[in-house]
Amino acid sequence: MHAMHTATKKHQQGAIGLFGVLTLMMAVLFVAVVVDSGRLWMIKRQLQNVADMAAIAAGGQAGGCMQGNNTNMQQLVMAAAQNAAVANGYQGNLASAPNIVQLGSYSTSDGVRNFIANNERRAVRVLATQEVPSSLFAGGIFNQRVLLRAEAVAATRNPYAVFRVGSTALAINTAESELLNSLLGRMLQTNVALNVLSYRGLANTNITLLDLLRAGQANGLTVGSVSELLNAPLGLNNFMQLLNVAVTQNGSNVQLLEGVDRGVVENALTKLLGAANSTEIKLGNILQVSNPDSNAVAAAGVNLLSLIQTAALVANGNNFINLPLGVSLLGLANINTQIRVIEPPKLVMGPPAVSGGVACTIARTAQVRVETNVYPSAVLSVLASVDLKLSLEVAQGRAELMDIRTRTGQTDVVIDAYPGLINLRLTKTGDLSKPAEIKALAGVISTNVGLLNNPGQSSPANSSITFNVNHPVAGNVPKSANSYAGTKSLADYTKQSQLVIENVCLVGICLDFIVGPIINTVITPVINGLVVPLLTMVTANVLDPLLKLLGINVAGMTVILDDVNSGSSQALIR
Repeated sequence: MHAMHTATKKHQQGAIGLFGVLTLMMAVLFVAVVVDSGRLWMIKRQLQNVADMAAIAAGGQAGGCMQGNNTNMQQLVMAAAQNAAVANGYQGNLASAPNIVQLGSYSTSDGVRNFIANNERRAVRVLATQEVPSSLFAGGIFNQRVLLRAEAVAATRNPYAVFRVGSTALAINTAESELLNSLLGRMLQTNVALNVLSYRGLANTNITLLDLLRAGQANGLTVGSVSELLNAPLGLNNFMQLLNVAVTQNGSNVQLLEGVDRGVVENALTKLLGAANSTEIKLGNILQVSNPDSNAVAAAGVNLLSLIQTAALVANGNNFINLPLGVSLLGLANINTQIRVIEPPKLVMGPPAVSGGVACTIARTAQVRVETNVYPSAVLSVLASVDLKLSLEVAQGRAELMDIRTRTGQTDVVIDAYPGLINLRLTKTGDLSKPAEIKALAGVISTNVGLLNNPGQSSPANSSITFNVNHPVAGNVPKSANSYAGTKSLADYTKQSQLVIENVCLVGICLDFIVGPIINTVITPVINGLVVPLLTMVTANVLDPLLKLLGINVAGMTVILDDVNSGSSQALIR
C-alpha cells in the first residue's frame, strides 16, 4: 500500500508540472496576442494620423483656381499629401496602389457624409496602407503579413478675396456726384438726382451674397444656393429691389461702415429703384465668383455702389452714353462727351492662384471709347474754326489674385496689377480716321493738328501690390493701393504732349515744303500755347473725373480690396 501511494504521488507531481507548462504557454500566448494587438493598433493609429495629415495638407492645396490643367492639380495635391505623410513618419508612397489620393466632393445622407470622386475639388480622400507582420511570433516564423488601411476625407481649404479695379469713390464731391447722376441717368434712361451724402453712403456700404440670397427668397425668387442666385435672370429693377430688401430687411448682415446712416442708404436705393428699367441681367455677369464652392464665399462683402454702377453698365450694353454736359471752358469752347462701354468691368471674388499656376480670380476695368467734341465759342469762332474731337480708347486693365498668406494677427494679399493700354488722338468730329483741322481767316489758312507723345505709344508697367490686412479683417477693409507709371492723370499726359502741325494750306494749296521752317519756329509754338492748355482743361475737368467714376485710371491702376478670408484648414469630414 505504501508503495502504491508513493507511485500515485509521483504521477500527480508530473501532472502538476505538465499543467504548469501548459499554463505558462497559455500566458505566453495571451501576452503575444496582447502585444500583437497593441502593436497593430499603434501602427494603425499612426497610419490614421498619416492619412489625416495628408488629407488636410492636400485639401489646403486643392482649394484654389478651378481653371488650368487637372493633371497638374492632381500632381500638386499628390505632392502635398506625400510631403505631409513623410513628415509624419510614413515610409510608403501614396502615389502607388493600393494607396489613393482623390479629388472630389461629398454629400450627406442620413447624417453620414459620403465622398464622391469627381472634378469638383471640394474634398480630398486619402487612403494610406502599410504591410506589416501579422504577428511578432507566428508571423515572424511563418512570414505571415497583414495589410493595414487608413482612410481620411478632408474638405478643401477655400481662401478668397473680394476686390475690384477703379476708384474708391469714398470722397465724392459735388461736381462728381452731378456727373455720376448724369452717367447713371443716361444708363437708366431716366432722371437720377442723388446728392453727395447718398453716394458716399452707398460707397461706404458692403453687402454679401448671403444678404442677396435671403432677400431673393423673401422676394419670391426661387433660389436655394449662391450658384442659383448668380445664374438667375433678373430685370434691373428686380436686382435693385433685391439690394433694397437686403439693406432694409430685419436681421440683415449688411455692413455699413462708420459714419454711414442706414436711412441715407435706404433713401438712395429707393430713388434708384424708381429709376431702374426691366432690362434683363444676371448677377453672375456683374460679380464673377471663381471659388470651387460658391457657397463658401456667401459671407464675403461686396461694395454696394460698385454693384449698382456695374449693373447699370451691364444693362446699358455697348450703347453710346451721351453726356451733354454743357461745360464751357473759359468762354472759349463748349464741349459734350459720349461714351461707349465696349466691355463692362467685373467685380470678383475667388481664390488665389495655385502654386506655380495662373490666376483665376481676375478683376478687369471697363474697356471704353470716349469721344469729346470741342466746339469753339462765338468769340473764338471769329478768329478761327475748329473741327476737333478728342478721342480716347482705353483697353481693359486687369488685376490678378496671386496669393493669400496668413501670419499672426495679419493676412497678406498679393495682387498683380496690369494697367490697360490707352490711345489718345485728335481727330475730326465727323471722321475719326482724319486728324483735327483748324482754319483761320475764313478758311483761307488751314492746317491739320495731331498729338505728339501719344500715351498709347507705351503701356504702363505692371506691378505687384501686397495688402497687409490686420485682424479682425472686417474692421480693416476696404483697402486701396495705387500702381502708377510716372503720371497720375490723363491731364498730366496732355500737359506734357505737343501738337504736330501738318498740311498747312493757303487757299487749298499746301505749302509744307515752303513754310516748314516757319511752322516749326512760329506757328507750332503758338498753337501749342493755345490748344494744349485747352486740351488739358478738357481732360482735367471732364475726362479724368468721368473715367474715375467708370473705375478707370489711365495712368496706372487703383486696386480696392473689399474683403479677404484666409480659409483656415478645414476639419476632417470623415
